Amino acid sequence: MRVYLDWAASSPPDPEILDLQRRVAEDMFANPSSLHTMGRKAQEALHQAREKAALSLGTTTERIYFTSGATESNNIVFTSLLLRRRDGHVVTSAIEHSSAWEPALLLKRLGYEVTSVRPRSDGILTPEDVVEAVRPDTLLVSVMLVNNETGAIQPVREIAEAVRERAGRRVHIHSDVVQAVGKIPVDLEALGVDSASVSMHKFRGPRGVGILYLARQIEVLYAGGGQEWGMRPGTENLPGIVAGSEALVRAVRRREEGAEQASRLMGRLIEGLCEMKGVQILPEERLTVPERYSPFILTVSFPPVPGEVIQRVLNDAGFAVSTGSACASHKGKGRRVLDAMGIPEEVSFSSIRISIGPDTTEDDIEEFLRYARKELPLLMKVAR
Repeated sequence: MRVYLDWAASSPPDPEILDLQRRVAEDMFANPSSLHTMGRKAQEALHQAREKAALSLGTTTERIYFTSGATESNNIVFTSLLLRRRDGHVVTSAIEHSSAWEPALLLKRLGYEVTSVRPRSDGILTPEDVVEAVRPDTLLVSVMLVNNETGAIQPVREIAEAVRERAGRRVHIHSDVVQAVGKIPVDLEALGVDSASVSMHKFRGPRGVGILYLARQIEVLYAGGGQEWGMRPGTENLPGIVAGSEALVRAVRRREEGAEQASRLMGRLIEGLCEMKGVQILPEERLTVPERYSPFILTVSFPPVPGEVIQRVLNDAGFAVSTGSACASHKGKGRRVLDAMGIPEEVSFSSIRISIGPDTTEDDIEEFLRYARKELPLLMKVAR
């Protein structure tokens, strides 16, 4: 039996979406920039996909730019600062996904100053703490909407409003909304940010395609043929874009139903884990204010067993979980997000991430709990 509980890393693609991607690849292979009939047909399909994406995200078509994924979208925003000036100041949360955290470190190596704002113990930043970090030379503030390890929902709209009040429009406000789309309400215009990043494979779409939302165009380091109005030049991945935009439409349409199911399953998972002696839900505030966290993501600790050991044991038993962000799993840099929250090292060291999705069933959760109750307490006892 295989139980997939790593949806935050990547979701199983929708077979109908894969079929749509294949059909577009076969039927609309012409370059959307070509002026002949087949090229114009591809261009129309691209336009329709952009309209779908814009409507689903609460914005307009001229603010949607297709990319290869959130990593590229984030990098486009961060590296654009290099064309404005060779030094300056960036504010980012200490719990950003590596696709936003690493570009900030790149800017630091190139002469920028970077301030990382830590969340409170509940994993959530406050607008006051973010605004306090803003300086006269601050050019960019980046705060993700939903944390990919704890599921903590950040008050991005309130942060944007506070930054605007302090610094006006001169500061570019960016948000990685990858773990939010299709899970919680996302209206990019209402969010008040200047840019945002989306990855299609997080909601059953194809890999290798994403979105960069820009409230206004920026000068980017890329140069090429001028596709995507110059924001992301290069021949468009039309099959991925059409299929990914349809996956986005479906994810948004089914959001309420999916969130209700996820809340029910996550509640049962947490209830079952809390019955196990020594197990810790991270952060513990999740137990009292669950509405402040995505019901699709949970971090749990089994001290003193290393999280990697728990992950391998569960994998051998047929359960797919992770020890944090899959994108940073090969770097061996500890638990940066949990450390920023002030979680003791011995607790963060023993944590794993469990994430669920539309195909997760009650049987999946009960099977996981049965195995965890049977095998993990002995492992925890032996490790002491």
